Amino acid sequence: MKTKPSRDQNPHLRRNLILILSASIVIVVAGFFVIMVLYKIFFHHVSNPPDWSLLGDFTSVVSISLLIGGLTFALVEYIGKENAKHRANLAEEREKNKLSYDMYKAINEKFTAAEQEAARRWIFQNIQIKQENDNIDAWYEQTNARIMARKKKDNEKLPEGQACVKMSLNCLDYIGFISEHYWKIEGDSLNWISGPVVKVWNRLGPYVEQVRTLRKAKDYYISAEAFGKLCIHWRKEKGLPDEEFVSNTL
Repeated sequence: MKTKPSRDQNPHLRRNLILILSASIVIVVAGFFVIMVLYKIFFHHVSNPPDWSLLGDFTSVVSISLLIGGLTFALVEYIGKENAKHRANLAEEREKNKLSYDMYKAINEKFTAAEQEAARRWIFQNIQIKQENDNIDAWYEQTNARIMARKKKDNEKLPEGQACVKMSLNCLDYIGFISEHYWKIEGDSLNWISGPVVKVWNRLGPYVEQVRTLRKAKDYYISAEAFGKLCIHWRKEKGLPDEEFVSNTL
């Protein structure tokens, strides 16, 4: 909230205006006397006594010289400021590029980690994509049973499927949050990351929406959802088909 200026500032404003006006008058008077003295010195060698009828011409010459000098100074100052602004813009652009690269590097390291790739592979192998004519409740029950299925080796840990789904969703939520608030993700980055993201979200999107409904949690993985839908929309705009998962491939 902006504060209103106090009345105590008015005397300072008037004092500054008086000082500026007084200084201007002094400069004008001093300039007049300087021109008179210079005129007298200059014409001392030309005509003695000085020809005061030429004072106007002399004053015009001095004024034009001062004007040209002032314009030259202003031009030099303007060029200097523009060069400084250009250097600042270049430095800012380099800093943005470095920050963008650091963001990309951090996301790449997280997204391509061995455990993330293993989690996505489990999702591709075990969760079927919901079709338009599938009943959401039946599809959810079948999918959730597969995700929560516990094996003997799981012991006290989370079931393998639950751990894989949570890991993938947390990763997408992290990338989605970063892209919403800190990293302007563009075409080249989407071209790199959208394929596997779409494969994951096509399988987990309906599951997340159903869990959100059951829990009555409107903010349940909303950043992951926004990023998944962004990748789907981008690939459709580019005319790129959805990738198919093929077992026994990289």
